[in-house]
Amino acid sequence: MPRKALLSTRTALAGTTGNAMLMGAAEISSPLGWVLLPGLLGVSARPRVAALVSAWAGVLVLASVVVPVVPGHRSDPTALVASALALAAAPALAWARRRRRSAAVVRATTPPDVAVFTMPAGPGRAALAICGTPGEIGAAVPLRGGGLRVLVGTVTGPTLATPAGRRAIELAFRRHAGRTRRSLPQVVEALDTVVREIAPAGHLRATIVQVDRDGQVEAARCGSPDLVVAGRDHASLAGVPAGPAIGSTATADGVTPTPVTARRVAVVAEAHRDDPATMLGQMVRDDDPARAAQRLTQGPGGERRVGPALVVDPAAASRR
Repeated sequence: MPRKALLSTRTALAGTTGNAMLMGAAEISSPLGWVLLPGLLGVSARPRVAALVSAWAGVLVLASVVVPVVPGHRSDPTALVASALALAAAPALAWARRRRRSAAVVRATTPPDVAVFTMPAGPGRAALAICGTPGEIGAAVPLRGGGLRVLVGTVTGPTLATPAGRRAIELAFRRHAGRTRRSLPQVVEALDTVVREIAPAGHLRATIVQVDRDGQVEAARCGSPDLVVAGRDHASLAGVPAGPAIGSTATADGVTPTPVTARRVAVVAEAHRDDPATMLGQMVRDDDPARAAQRLTQGPGGERRVGPALVVDPAAASRR
């Protein structure tokens, strides 16, 4: 399931500039030498970064021909057209790759007060329910090969609770969780840094769930309620050890991922915190993870929904 991490803007631009300087110093005039590395950097980056890299590489190519500040690239029309086509292809390929990954997440049909997104989780499926309640944090990152990482939590503190604060945390999670070489403790550490930079007095109580391509589940708890695991006709608390809330005075280094084995795994940030019996009952009422996630957002006594909620069925239906 290894996947190359997305490059940062600074790294991609530095690599493009360094390649142009090297090609010019070596007096290499082949278009391939000038655009191969920028193209690879662009394909390995986000679409916006890929477009910026291609534009900057084009500027360097033109500078080597017109000024020339960095001499080297051949000035004949065929070479320039070949370079232009290659540089234009990089952001297009980056966009296509991102679209394929995003297409794995599908929104299910639900009532207007809850949004449920389904996605692959190893051989099985997962569903993430978002309700738009204050302080709600929910983000999923499908990984190449069928793996998945999901963040479910809530924030405290006026700065973190703003739409901008919540979005910054979710974007940071997507950026770091997508790097499969980073372990869950490293992802927690990255989020801890973001929370402290945004709001030193704020906290993120969250659970991060990871499902690998074979359906093996691991979870890291950071000040959040325990996970729930379910068999065919019963459910219980998973017993995953709780670490400190992200951004708290305690260090994030103490977070230890715990394997979780069950037909179904569920995580809720706030709903049923004081009524686990209700949650346990709802866990086994529906075979569809999307409907189960929707049930878990229901507030007691028909009150406003509370989210987010995550339901993971890590094994394919035929294997349960």
